[in-house]
Amino acid sequence: MTAHPLRVLIAEDNADLRDLLVTLVSAEPDLRCVGTAEDVDAVIASTSEHKADVLVLDLELQGRSSIDVLKTVRSAGSKITIVVFSGHAHPEMIRHTLAAGADAYVPKNGDFELLLDAIRDR
Repeated sequence: MTAHPLRVLIAEDNADLRDLLVTLVSAEPDLRCVGTAEDVDAVIASTSEHKADVLVLDLELQGRSSIDVLKTVRSAGSKITIVVFSGHAHPEMIRHTLAAGADAYVPKNGDFELLLDAIRDR
């Protein structure tokens, strides 16, 4: 376990799911939600502003692919762990996302323990 709770930034454009993820993360003693974002531009700005350890990133935010976020964050040299949380489970999409810089890919299949494990496995 880390010396401080892992700081988690949640990027999800569905407000109900975003609220659920905030509640889920906040209920864990070793995790702390430090912010949320609902579009690509807000995610890019928030990664440095909130100094998060982990970014939980929806693959599609406001109709745009989050691959832009992956490339931008990685090219800036950020050490943030990026866990993509997506409804897209096609193997080629998963490979493309991991190749673009994601550290983990978790399907939105209702198994939130997988997401929590991916957040902690940084």
